Amino acid sequence: MNPILIGLAISLAANGLLALAGCTAVPYQTATRACDLLQIATDEAEMAPAWYVGAGEVLEQCGKPNARLRAEVQACFAEKRNGYRDASECEAME
Repeated sequence: MNPILIGLAISLAANGLLALAGCTAVPYQTATRACDLLQIATDEAEMAPAWYVGAGEVLEQCGKPNARLRAEVQACFAEKRNGYRDASECEAME
């Protein structure tokens, strides 16, 4: 997936959810699509560890079960890809 599209997806999802948290009413279908788009981006993209954690927090707000825990595991594997962690640490988190 194109990194620009991934960034756009995350931005749209975060903005859509921020609107839900504020005073603006957002159609349910719009929020659901933003959450689904963010889920796809986190599943398909190779992102920086902090992006996974942030996406997990947003997805948790979307009602996705265990989203934050799953994001922490994805962040661990991202750190492993970058040479900062050992695979056994990440596997122990699963």
